[in-house]
Amino acid sequence: MMMFFLVAINAMIFLFLSFLHIYWAFGGTWALENALPVSSSGEKALQPGKTGTLMVAVGLAIFAFITVANTGIIGTFIPMNYVHIATYFIAGIFSLRAIGDFKYIGMMKSVKGTGFSKEDTRTYIPLCLLISLFSLSIPLMSCGK
Repeated sequence: MMMFFLVAINAMIFLFLSFLHIYWAFGGTWALENALPVSSSGEKALQPGKTGTLMVAVGLAIFAFITVANTGIIGTFIPMNYVHIATYFIAGIFSLRAIGDFKYIGMMKSVKGTGFSKEDTRTYIPLCLLISLFSLSIPLMSCGK
């Protein structure tokens, strides 16, 4: 039962973030102000285009599918050990995101005091750690079935 709760939470987070990136790709501005890292002078450190933003949206939707696949809903179409490996890979991606690039993002960032930096510390890092923890726990729980 707990595994299904973790799957639901992670899948909803991934789908929300996927739709948010689609919204941004087509010109939306809600929650965009502090969504991209900036240098200490306030200059954007990253300028993703529409294609890049849509690729992130597709990736997040795939992460939602992989997460839900841990419930066994896909049957024998994809072997469960591949689903588990992919889920561990997701956990790794979000762990690395939480650690950061040692400059603009994550716990090890050196550029601090910007709007993005504050939002990263307050929201993005804890969210990445939560996603990582859940993504690590889900296959471990489903192996015990």
